[in-house]
Amino acid sequence: MNNSPSDSPQSITWLDRIGNWNPQLLREIRGKLKLRNLIVAIGLSLLFQILLLLFYSQRIPNEDCYAQIRGFGCAASWQVWWLEQFRFITWTEPFILFLAGVYSLVADLSLEDYKGTLNFIRISPRSSINILMGKIMGVPLLAYICIGLSIPYHLTAAIGAGVPIAFLCSFYILMIGTAFLLFSASLLLALLSGWQAKFGGQVSAGALLFSFITFIWFAPAFMWWNIFTTWSSYSKVLVGGRLNPIQAEWWYLSITSNIWTSHIFTIVNLVILSLAIWRILERRFHNPNSTLVSKGQSYVVTTYLQILMLGFCMQSSLTPARSTNSLEIQLILLLMIYIANLFLFLATIAALTPQRQALLDWVRFGALSTTEEHPSGFRYILRDLIWSDKSPAPIAIVLNLVFTQVPILIWVNSWGDSSMRGRAIIVLASFAISILLVALIAQLVLFLKTRNPSAWVTGIISALIFLPVLIMLSLSISPDRYASLWLFFGYPWLVVSNIQISDIILAFAGQISVIIALTLQLIYQLQRAKMRET
Repeated sequence: MNNSPSDSPQSITWLDRIGNWNPQLLREIRGKLKLRNLIVAIGLSLLFQILLLLFYSQRIPNEDCYAQIRGFGCAASWQVWWLEQFRFITWTEPFILFLAGVYSLVADLSLEDYKGTLNFIRISPRSSINILMGKIMGVPLLAYICIGLSIPYHLTAAIGAGVPIAFLCSFYILMIGTAFLLFSASLLLALLSGWQAKFGGQVSAGALLFSFITFIWFAPAFMWWNIFTTWSSYSKVLVGGRLNPIQAEWWYLSITSNIWTSHIFTIVNLVILSLAIWRILERRFHNPNSTLVSKGQSYVVTTYLQILMLGFCMQSSLTPARSTNSLEIQLILLLMIYIANLFLFLATIAALTPQRQALLDWVRFGALSTTEEHPSGFRYILRDLIWSDKSPAPIAIVLNLVFTQVPILIWVNSWGDSSMRGRAIIVLASFAISILLVALIAQLVLFLKTRNPSAWVTGIISALIFLPVLIMLSLSISPDRYASLWLFFGYPWLVVSNIQISDIILAFAGQISVIIALTLQLIYQLQRAKMRET
């Protein structure tokens, strides 16, 4: 029996090969690579390059440059002429890639979720990694084409400016790594179930918001972080002048003095953060009603982020023998860690706190159940509270606080000034107690039988953070006279400089009393749910 030519291996097209490897990527290619879209993408990229070349054609070096000013003036030499173009392209490409990729990914996945087609993708026999990688490679395809067409111009400008090709390789490696991290975070944002429906048909609102944050924060942070660390020796190429590299250390290991060390540090952290996001994506993609992360994952992620942040506080230049103002700098670093941890733990509470139905399932089938198939007792209940995703979150929040605050406490105890140590310990204690209060309140509110518990939690916690300070300021309750009240509501930085022992005892006793009351209320609610089930 003869095989027809269409069945021979040579007749398999490149699209068929892509479809066999990643069907989702083939779907995106067929949706994006239409003639009209290709013409627009290629036209925009070529138009950008032509306009840039036309602009700099007015700055071609001339012997009469300083005697006759023409238009925008002229470059001092051909090398400077090429360098200006290289610098402009280098600064422009990350903004274009990050902005276009983040917007297209969030808008595309949110639209599929809104229309319901994402559920068909979920039941695909392909793995979630295969599907989501197809999204990352295929959805921003037109942005990839625009950037790819500008690479020859970028390379030509680098050669003309005498910029080492090694720097160009470093630039694209770090840009691709950062783009992959941002695009993975964009997928995670789009997979947060429920928020797309709040916008109705305007699913692009979330995409616009995250794109705006990317444009004003992440893209500049990518450039300036690398300029001061990884590319510090090329600062003249990137900013037009010589910048002194910051003498940054991480756990006393210099990450700016050696180009290989800075590259390894940046790339390793990009890989670790990307892997963490992809573990969450795997969990969230096939089970959108589960908590965002498991409790075990939260312990690892919060500990890693704490070690990462605390490592930058370990600078040899901050030792008392080498710096006269080391304590002031350490207090500033502690304040920065405090702010970062505040956002980190608010996100952790949102990611770990289960909804009402999950808690009811835990009461029915978890360690609280009285069936013979499930062991009961305090040891099993404690194990569930630490590891089970459907159990209440406050115990897991306490463990996360232990894992993050103990290293900070060890660092604070190494300070030379005992009064500064005491103030820092008050700040740490106030932070831990306040976070536990928020975790208990969030869990109690989510256990209520309400129509939109997430909105209630967001509103109540926001009110608890902002309303007390507004009310006290409007009533002229100053931190100097009522330090215990300000400390009770979780504002230690405003009163820690002149607070008395009696105020500390009063504020902490009040907070602990509220924690005990909330804990008893949560236990009572769980027991009521157990009685209803039995």
